[in-house]
Amino acid sequence: MGAAHALVRLAASAGEVAEVSVFESDAQVGGRIRTEQFQGATVDLGAESLLARSPETWTLLSELGLEGQAVEPGTTSASIWTGKRMVPIPKGSALGIPPHPWSFEVARAIGLPGALRAGLEPWLQHRVPDPDGPLGPFLRDRVGAAVFNRLVDPLLGGVYAGSARQLSIGAVAPQLLQAMDRNDSLLRGLRRVQPPASNPTARPSFITLREGLAQLPTALARALPSGSVRLSSRVTRLLPSPGGGVKLSLTGLAPEEFDGVAIAIPAPQAADLVSDLSGDLELELRRQEWSSVATVTFSYPEQRFTTPPTGSGFLVARSGHRVVTACTFMDRKWPHLKRPGRILIRVSVGCAGDEGLLGMDDTTIISAAHDSLRRIVPIDGLPEHALVKRWQPALPQYRAGQLAWRRRVDGIAAGLPNRVVLAGAAYDGVGIPACLQRAKSVADQLWEQTRAAITASNLPAVDSCDSPDKGAPE
Repeated sequence: MGAAHALVRLAASAGEVAEVSVFESDAQVGGRIRTEQFQGATVDLGAESLLARSPETWTLLSELGLEGQAVEPGTTSASIWTGKRMVPIPKGSALGIPPHPWSFEVARAIGLPGALRAGLEPWLQHRVPDPDGPLGPFLRDRVGAAVFNRLVDPLLGGVYAGSARQLSIGAVAPQLLQAMDRNDSLLRGLRRVQPPASNPTARPSFITLREGLAQLPTALARALPSGSVRLSSRVTRLLPSPGGGVKLSLTGLAPEEFDGVAIAIPAPQAADLVSDLSGDLELELRRQEWSSVATVTFSYPEQRFTTPPTGSGFLVARSGHRVVTACTFMDRKWPHLKRPGRILIRVSVGCAGDEGLLGMDDTTIISAAHDSLRRIVPIDGLPEHALVKRWQPALPQYRAGQLAWRRRVDGIAAGLPNRVVLAGAAYDGVGIPACLQRAKSVADQLWEQTRAAITASNLPAVDSCDSPDKGAPE
């Protein structure tokens, strides 16, 4: 959807018209952005927030008339459940790494020995990191195992629904490499780039939309020319077409030809589509692993809590068997969701390598999630209502080598005789702004390729471009 919107705008800026078609296999746009009504509140079942630091985010919201819908979080205070107790994430942490580890707050979170070990980082010798190497060994070498196991792994494990040990440093934590650009010490570099403790004019790091994040893809669809979005339309194969175009095979419909195609679905599913265009591209796309998760949204009577929840929620450290991997106190984090006498909580279950529960029925998932939650949060009684949403697949695993894999994939696609570009969460980031930025980049590429082909063949205008929308959650 983002690529289609960018293509239309590119054409308009050139004084031309681009005919675009968006094929969406679901009955609604948005992919893994899904908003539903739940007990009188509009709640998100997938991605629930937008990274708001980027000016491009605000520009797009303004263009779509959504800037007035932005809602700031009521609290950004989050914690980690260690398996025994709840510890606040130290303030000022970068991806869980505290720039000032010799503090009571950090010692309380990871233990005094762990805090002392982390604080020695500027004075110890370290190996030069491989930018595409695994995050776990890099951080253990730098700041010790306690920081990684008790802070970084729960945080990034929650983002990617899998272990952070083998994630690519450059793909998931480029800011750590940037912090060391002018300083061999990671902690000194983080202190140098750390923002001021208080800036009353600064915008929040994250926002949501008052009527749910589904407003964003819906608004993008409405901004396209009438008839561009084709719901419940499944593309099954891409076939080469003369002149560098692409023919789409569609379930239950006649094939259609296009000048170029943008594919925005999980890489393993994209592999199924491109097998007739390139065996090499198909093979590379199949290499990427994806995790599956489910979210369970609960509505509890407020009186069932002996102590009302505080903060935005918590992450669960990887210690033995766990059911709940993350929890959001929805009406604490987002004040517009507050309802009298009721508390809304959303938990995530399942992660890479531990997805067995997702194959159970909804009742079993709800029961397991509630039992796990009440061992952590003081709840006396059952929920009034619960809603399960499965995401299969949900999130790509940016393993060590992700940057090299992405270069190979983009290189193969760029070398194809047929105009195909790749978008979505598989490549440059799993958050919504990252996916939109990738969509704009591939739209630029597809526009230039198509324009060059039209000029070469003396055609008057762009015929059409396809941008199937299947973006990922934040």
